[in-house]
Amino acid sequence: MSKLDKLNEYVIAPGETILELLETNCMTQLDLANKTGINKKTINEIIKGKAPITTSTALKLEYVFNIPASFWNNLESNYRESLERKKDVQSIKEDEKFLINIPYTEMAKRNWDYIEKTRDSYEKVINLRKFFSVASLGFDTELKKKLAFRKSNNENFSYESLYCWLRYGEIQSNKEEYPKFNIEKLKIQANEIRKLANKSFLEQYDNIKKILKECGVALIFESHLPNTYVNGVSYKLTCDKAIIMLSDRGKKDDILWFTLFHEIAHLIKHSKKEVFVDLENDDANDIELEADEYARNILISDDIYNTFIKNNVLYNETIIKDFSKKNNISTGIIIGRLQKDKIIGWNQFNNLITRL
Repeated sequence: MSKLDKLNEYVIAPGETILELLETNCMTQLDLANKTGINKKTINEIIKGKAPITTSTALKLEYVFNIPASFWNNLESNYRESLERKKDVQSIKEDEKFLINIPYTEMAKRNWDYIEKTRDSYEKVINLRKFFSVASLGFDTELKKKLAFRKSNNENFSYESLYCWLRYGEIQSNKEEYPKFNIEKLKIQANEIRKLANKSFLEQYDNIKKILKECGVALIFESHLPNTYVNGVSYKLTCDKAIIMLSDRGKKDDILWFTLFHEIAHLIKHSKKEVFVDLENDDANDIELEADEYARNILISDDIYNTFIKNNVLYNETIIKDFSKKNNISTGIIIGRLQKDKIIGWNQFNNLITRL
C-alpha cells in the first residue's frame, strides 16, 4: 500500500470517536451539549468534522468522558494535519512532471539522504522535496537560481542531474561544523596540499579534506551522475563557508589533482557569488584559463616543466620517475601533463598513471 493510499484510509475525524463514546455511554448529542455547556449545533458540527475541537472543548470532554484533554487535542491536530496533507496531494501530483529529468533510481542506489528506494511517484516527490528542502519541486533555491543559465557543449547534458549532484554535496557539507572561510589561509594551505601530491588523490583524500576544513572549505568527492559531465565545482555556500566538489570523470588520478587545484583557484581568485562548474569539453574563458594556469603551476611550475622537456627529447620510465621523486609529485601527474601538451602520445606510459 502506498503512502497516498494509507493517507486516504486513515483520515478519521475526531467526531467519530465522540459518536462511539456517546453510543457506549447511551448518550445523545443533546445530552453531551447539556453536560459540556456547548450548544447542540456546535456539537453536531464537531461530530461531522466541520468544527474543530478547541482546547476549551477538549477540557470539557475530559470531564465528561474521563479521557485527558491531550488525547482530544492530539486527535484534532492529527486530523487537521491529515486534511492538509490530502489538499497537498494535488500539488504532489503536479510535481511528478519533474521526475522525468531526475536520476532518482541512481540516487537511491547510492543511499543518498532522504532518497529511499521506491517506484511510487508520490513517494519520490515527497522524498525529493525533503532532499532539496523545498515545499514544491517547482520552487527556486539559491543554488538552483545560480545554475539556471548553465549550459554545456554536450547535447546530453542534464541541468537537473547536476543540480541533484550539487545538492548532495551541500547536504554532506552541512553535517559538519566549519571555521569561517579564510582566503588568505587557503592561499597558504594550498601549498601544504601540494606537498601531498606525491601519492594518489584518494590515498590523501582525508588529509586534503582536513586541511581545507581548516580554511572553511568543505571537500566532497562523489561519482558523477549520468549526463552531468562534471569534473569539479566550487562556490560559496554562505558568506562563511565554501565547498569544492570533485567527481570521478575520466577515472584518472592526475585529473583529480588538477581539478582540485583548479577549484581552489576559483575560490582564491574569482567571484564570491558565482558557482564555478567545470564541465568536460567546455569552452575555456579567461577565468577558466586563469584557474588552469594556477593548477598547472602549483603542481609543476612552468619553469621547472619547460626545463624538463627541453632537456629530454626521448622519455623513459627512469627519467620520469627521477623527475617525479625530485619534485615530490606522482608520475601520473607528469604523464597527464605531457600527454595533454602532446609531448608524448595518449597511449604512452599509462602504466604510471593511477586509475580510479
